[in-house]
Amino acid sequence: MAAECAKQLFAEHLFQEDVPLQGEVKIIPDLVRAYMDYAKAYYVDSNGQPTREPEFIRYTMKVLLNCFGALPVDEFGPLRLKEVREAMIDKKWCRTQINQGISTIRRMFKWAVSEQIVSPVILHGLQAVTGLKRGRTRAKESKPVDEQHVYAILPYTTPVVAAMIELQLLPGEMCLLRPCDLDRSESVWHYYPEKHKNAYRSIERIVSIGPRGQQPLTPFLLRAEDAYCFSPAEAEKQRRQKASSERKTPLSYGNRVGTNRKDDPKRPPGDKYDSKSYRKAIRYAITACNKVRRTGAKVAETEPVLVPQWTPYQLRHTAATKVRREMGYETAGATLGHTNMSATAIYAERNQGLADEAAKRFG
Repeated sequence: MAAECAKQLFAEHLFQEDVPLQGEVKIIPDLVRAYMDYAKAYYVDSNGQPTREPEFIRYTMKVLLNCFGALPVDEFGPLRLKEVREAMIDKKWCRTQINQGISTIRRMFKWAVSEQIVSPVILHGLQAVTGLKRGRTRAKESKPVDEQHVYAILPYTTPVVAAMIELQLLPGEMCLLRPCDLDRSESVWHYYPEKHKNAYRSIERIVSIGPRGQQPLTPFLLRAEDAYCFSPAEAEKQRRQKASSERKTPLSYGNRVGTNRKDDPKRPPGDKYDSKSYRKAIRYAITACNKVRRTGAKVAETEPVLVPQWTPYQLRHTAATKVRREMGYETAGATLGHTNMSATAIYAERNQGLADEAAKRFG
């Protein structure tokens, strides 16, 4: 237990931005620190702001450091990489996430070879470790979430998050949506995200929103054109109002409303959601829903039917599965913005038409 705590503290210390790399890169933590410095400068959007890639790299490297926190760089090879992969499996990562994490570690060593930090022989050995195959590993598969589990938690979250969930299920990508990014000139609205993962490739991402999606979205468009439609600050205000209205203690007893609130919190609610805050909001709603179900089952002396934990990525998977089942793989790919880099402009245009058809039927 003490060793695990020490590893965790070391990993946290390494990722502090004010901890400089000193001397040559000799052990794995030195290499991770050097690569993180590179990644934070390299993975930026057109405005110079960091993308989500450094955060995923950080998340992956913590597993590497927990396994090999003091290993010399030149002693890391295929078998050590497989040990890291096993650790990811033990952490219940899904197969595709594990493959992505292992690819990230290999990419770090490829960068290290380009900087003449490690020998090309090491990279050549790591490339022999292939990705996990479906059905041939004990790693779990990422599965779509059942829609009944999605709708079950909506009463336990705020109207802001509930609208985001419904829109993503139709499907769509809504965390950074602003009124100015939305073209409402046609029956199918088109959302042009300010940021997306293929922006650096000069590929335009267009999200089609049909009539069903337009209905829950419309109330959130009544704000400044450059303001984010879905705001954690607004959701937090709604949560507090709901808690106050459901208060059981009379107002003449206990704390007055608002007196237990910090005047200057370290992490005030932001003006927009990201993947992490959105995922946490969903997790809180699932926990609240299951708490009520456990209480009801205890009163009725029955076994509670609990909602399994699910993530926004699974919700996206559910939406894609629904479109694919009824309209085929090509339409599902167009709806989710999957792009073949060798495709022509005509092919991309035809894909957008397919996405519009899917939006008319489902969204």
